[in-house]
Amino acid sequence: MALLEVRDISVRFGGIVALNQLTFDIDEGQILGLIGPNGAGKTTMFNVVSRIYDPTEGTVSYDGNNLLDLPAHKIASVGVYRTFQNLALWPGLTVLENVMVGDHTRTKANFVTAMLRLGTAKEEKALRWRAWEALEELDLREHAFKPATGLPFGTLKRIELARALVGGPRLLMLDEPASGLTHAEVDDLAVTIRTLRDRYKLSVLLVEHHMQMVMAISEKIVVLNFGQKIAEGTPDEVKNDPDVVEAYLGSEAVA
Repeated sequence: MALLEVRDISVRFGGIVALNQLTFDIDEGQILGLIGPNGAGKTTMFNVVSRIYDPTEGTVSYDGNNLLDLPAHKIASVGVYRTFQNLALWPGLTVLENVMVGDHTRTKANFVTAMLRLGTAKEEKALRWRAWEALEELDLREHAFKPATGLPFGTLKRIELARALVGGPRLLMLDEPASGLTHAEVDDLAVTIRTLRDRYKLSVLLVEHHMQMVMAISEKIVVLNFGQKIAEGTPDEVKNDPDVVEAYLGSEAVA
């Protein structure tokens, strides 16, 4: 059963067509890789699902409901979480505090009660414990009380992943999580994503340029080029598609 259904999504910015009639599904528990050259429309699609952009045409259904009815600040409350290509951590907070932010939708505190610390102690304790468990899951406990600045890039990427995990996602959207990582870190990340998917029964939408990782962990791949879908299928089907080879992978990548 499809958790996310994207139907005929088009996005235009003036005379520029960023996406043109894009359709695909993500099934429950599936890892779907969304790939294509720079400028193909991957980030635009990500931003439609995460409600940063409104599409010009089309529909997006999540768990049977119209996702486009929700504003951006509400999508976490239905289980849609994302990471960012460029790190979006608060350097003035500790690693633990950064991860705690990811679980804000399950708290009842508002600005006033949080500022005055009125009746928030029990809730904050539970939130801190959930964040600690997420850090433990991603082998980050030793960094919990350090500032989220000056740490190795691969560690910062895992902190972002922990922050997304702590909120209890059903759909986890990963925007180039392997960007800037070493080969060893990419291999570890691939194992981590599949482990988290299996353990927490996640569906994953993965935008990534690292083809070896995409091919290794995705059950289905959608390929974009100039805003249009040019291929969809299993990794083996996609990597042998002549249109994909010509537009993106190149002959050496699939040899």
